[in-house]
Amino acid sequence: MPSKKDLFSTQQLRELNLIKLLSQDKEAFDYKTICRQLDCSFITLQSELAHLSTFPGISSFPYIESHLTIDYHKAYGPQKLYQSVLLDAPTLRLMESFFFNECHNLDTLASNLFISLSTLKRLIKRTNTYLKQTFDCKIDIKQFSIVGNEKQIRLFYLKYFSEAYDKHDWPFDDLVSESALEDLIHLSAKQLDAPIDYSLLHHLKIMAGVHLVRFSQGYRVNDVYPLAQDLCHQLEDESAFTDLHDKFETDFLEPLNCLALSEMFSAFFLEDVMVNFQKIPLADEDNQKVDFHDWSQLMLTIEKGLPLEIANKDEICRHLHNATILGDYDIYENFLIYDYRKPFLDYFKSNYPDLWQSLCDSIEATYDKKGVDMQDKDLNHMLYVLLINWDNLFMQLSNAISKQKLLVIEKGSCNVGQFLQGFAGQFFDITIHQEMDIKKAHIEGKYDLVLTDVSLEQIDGVDVYFFSQLVPSIALAELNKHLKHKIQNRFKLTS
Repeated sequence: MPSKKDLFSTQQLRELNLIKLLSQDKEAFDYKTICRQLDCSFITLQSELAHLSTFPGISSFPYIESHLTIDYHKAYGPQKLYQSVLLDAPTLRLMESFFFNECHNLDTLASNLFISLSTLKRLIKRTNTYLKQTFDCKIDIKQFSIVGNEKQIRLFYLKYFSEAYDKHDWPFDDLVSESALEDLIHLSAKQLDAPIDYSLLHHLKIMAGVHLVRFSQGYRVNDVYPLAQDLCHQLEDESAFTDLHDKFETDFLEPLNCLALSEMFSAFFLEDVMVNFQKIPLADEDNQKVDFHDWSQLMLTIEKGLPLEIANKDEICRHLHNATILGDYDIYENFLIYDYRKPFLDYFKSNYPDLWQSLCDSIEATYDKKGVDMQDKDLNHMLYVLLINWDNLFMQLSNAISKQKLLVIEKGSCNVGQFLQGFAGQFFDITIHQEMDIKKAHIEGKYDLVLTDVSLEQIDGVDVYFFSQLVPSIALAELNKHLKHKIQNRFKLTS
């Protein structure tokens, strides 16, 4: 896979590597180790930390127990930090300038980017190395535009604008009406009976926004999809569509026809994409792709093998089917730099390793059965699509073991026990000890665990947790660990 190093300066690459080091959960680093990893001096490291501290997502870089860490403001996280780095990168500011046609000669462009002409030429050369390797396009200085594969040019900008701007920001303000685009998407989704949520709405808006800007500048893909033709025919008698058509014609001097719809939503009009559940493809053994029917069989295999209920099997299969068709245009591939899927997947990989391995094996077997090669990135993507769309997944995991019988023995009026009954009663069968004495025989074989602030003797088959400070927050943390351990053992036995 091509390196992203050509997108960033040496300093920015060092900053990105520093963020990556400090974001690791499994390993902590002191100053000396970080300097060695980054191949820089301590003074340079201090300078990088000072610069990163100016970004909006960063709260501080505390040095705790000889290790450097990173604290984010509560409303932000690593994704916001990577976003700040993106918007700060001269390479990407250069690409954004070309997208919006902000300049028409090198001198003006260099001035707008606050760099010299010679630096700009070096920047364009470095940017072209990345663009040619990754998106089959380049910056042409003579034409003063981005040239190459139009689909790939649009894909680059789809990924860039999806990652660089928050969902509440609209980067095409003066060029594309956000409200009109929303109305068109909602109208089309209703006509097609296509399920849509806020994430898909945003993805389609950014895609259509990018494509419309390129469309307005005279660039065309010129693919007209049958589904776009059908949709246009269905909408032509709708008064709301007539209003949108008139506005579109005013803004872009082009009719809002099947070509315009195809240009806007491109891959989502592909024949094999399931826009709704009425469009389930026919089973075809000669089909060279893993399709809806293969995913349906996988869901049944997972349910039977784990066993865990998947209540929304058809919905997940639709997402997985579309992900294989859409490829880089899939909603969960909408980034250039920061793979936001990784922390989510790492959570399952580290906390439920046997469940993780079972799902990996099942998906790989589905591809092998179809004779389709699968790369690691494809496996991770399908795992993410499956897990993020699995309805009530965490409740299913919690219910994968029998309800744990918990006895709370505490001094005083049993405040913690009463709190836990109200707060954790869904996952634990909780009894508050109210007897005159505490006998081992009354506990052994009747309970799975005991929480107490009283010293007890060892009880076979019962996990006893003693707290000198028995308060709800500490008790809940211990119960969560206990539950996770039991669930892990449950899947270990299953595997």
